[in-house]
Amino acid sequence: MATFVTSNLQLGRPAAIKKYGRSCKDVSEMNEMLIQNWNSVVSDGDIVYHLGNFALDPKTAQDALSRLNGRIFLMPAELDESVQTLATKGMLPKTVSLMNRITPMSQFKSNLSYWPMAEWPEKKKGYWSVIGYPEKKYKSDPRQKTINVSTDLWGNKPQDLEKLLEIFQDI
Repeated sequence: MATFVTSNLQLGRPAAIKKYGRSCKDVSEMNEMLIQNWNSVVSDGDIVYHLGNFALDPKTAQDALSRLNGRIFLMPAELDESVQTLATKGMLPKTVSLMNRITPMSQFKSNLSYWPMAEWPEKKKGYWSVIGYPEKKYKSDPRQKTINVSTDLWGNKPQDLEKLLEIFQDI
């Protein structure tokens, strides 16, 4: 069982194709590419933390969640009314849960959040800040102990959190 992190899929959002330079002709192709990429690395026994901006609308979110592998934890961000609506109506699949906007992961000495933070819990103890904010100015920076897991920065695939931390600790 592996633990993966990603963010900013923005399933169903036409503007994401141009804004993030996704090589897709339309939203349907983009959604399919993102789902296939996810399932190419995540198995049913894995855990995935999605750090914000999952899907534009509830139908797209529900359709995608029914096809994605793994136990999925969704962190609400600015474009996540769709998943919050599904959660409120009790329509999330059994393998999907909402999570807090700042989530400590003591086993990985990390904090997960969508938003970039100057300070985070346990920073003075060497914890990493794993963020999902998609703006390029918030790149991963091992000197600042920050890793940005926005999908477009990582080949549009969830990344193994343990392996990411190993890579960045060695830099």
